[in-house]
Amino acid sequence: MAITFLQAVVLHIFKKINGERTIYSLYHLFQGKRSSQTIQDAHLYQLTPYFHTYPSVTREKLEKMVDRLIKDGLAAEIAESKVILTDKGIETLDGQLAEHPLPVFLNGWKYHQITDSFWERLTLLIQVSSNLIHRERRFIPVRNKRETLNWVKQFIREQGEDRYHLAERLYLELVTALDNENTMPELIVVRLSGFKKIGLTTMQAAEITGLDPARYHFEYLNCLHALFDRILEDPARYPLLNGLIKQPERKVPLTLSTEKTYKLFQKGYSIEEIAAARNLKGSTIEDHIVEIVLSMKGFKIDSFVPPEKEERILQAAKKNSAKKLKQIKERVDDASYFEIRLVLAKYGDAEWN
Repeated sequence: MAITFLQAVVLHIFKKINGERTIYSLYHLFQGKRSSQTIQDAHLYQLTPYFHTYPSVTREKLEKMVDRLIKDGLAAEIAESKVILTDKGIETLDGQLAEHPLPVFLNGWKYHQITDSFWERLTLLIQVSSNLIHRERRFIPVRNKRETLNWVKQFIREQGEDRYHLAERLYLELVTALDNENTMPELIVVRLSGFKKIGLTTMQAAEITGLDPARYHFEYLNCLHALFDRILEDPARYPLLNGLIKQPERKVPLTLSTEKTYKLFQKGYSIEEIAAARNLKGSTIEDHIVEIVLSMKGFKIDSFVPPEKEERILQAAKKNSAKKLKQIKERVDDASYFEIRLVLAKYGDAEWN
C-alpha cells in the first residue's frame, strides 16, 4: 500500500525506537525539545538527523497519524502510547524507502540553531544584490525583521566591493555549493527573490515541484544541510556563504540546567556535592552527566566507569537491544544503570550491529 512521505519518516523513527518510548518522544524530537530525555533519545536511537526538523507538528496531528497507521495494520500498540511496526508496516516502509529514500544530509541536531537565520540572511542578501545591480532601490524586502535587515546592510558594507563583483561572487559560491547530485537544489532556487521576481512560498514551491508539503519540507532542509556541510568543510572557498552562518551564542550545546552542573563538575565537584549545592536529586545530576557525554564528544567517562567495565558493558550492548538497560545489566550485574547509560551515551551515535 502507498504511504505518504511523512508516514514513512514516522514509521522509520518508530522502527528505531521499537516500542521503548512513547509516541510523544517523536513529537518532542520533531519540536527539538531541549530536555535531557529528548537529547539522550535522539542520540541513543540514532535519530539526531530529525531533531527540530518538523516543529509545526502538533500532538493532535501525530496522534491521528498513529491511529491511521494502526488502523491500516502498519503499526500495533503494545502499551499505552507505545507502538511497534507490524510485518506489514516493515514491508511497506522498506518498499517506500526503496522508491523514495530518506534525506541523506539531514542533520537537525547539528544545524537547527543556524538554519533559520542563514535562510533569512541568504534570501535577503540575494534580493538586495539582484536589485542593486539593476539600480533598483525601491522594493519590498522579503524579510522584515529589523535585526536581519541591519545585519545584511552591514554585511554588504563590510565586503568593501562594488555591487557587481559582490553579486557575481555570491552567485558563483551558491552555484558551486549547491552542485550536489544527491539533493534537489531547485527546491531552494524557486524560493529565491530578486529583481522584479518574488520567490515562492513553501506551499507554492511544494506544488510546483510536485512534492507533498512534508516531503518538500524535509528535502528542502536536506539541501540546506548539505550546503552547510560543504561550506564548513571548506570555508575559505565560500567566504560569503560562510559569513552568513550565525554561530550559536553558547559554545557548550547543553540545556541551561546541565550547563550549571557542567561548570561545577569542571571545578572538581562530585555528583553528590553538585546535587547538594544545587538542591537537586542525585539522579537529576546523573541525567545531566549523561547529556554532557552525549553533547560533548571526547568527554571522558573514566572517572565514572572503569575502562574494563566499560568494555564489558559495550559488548553486552552489542549482544542485546542497545537501549534495554535491564538486559545489559543482567550480563554485567556489577554495573549500575548510570554506568550503562554513560557507555550507551558515549557510543550512542554508532550502529551497534
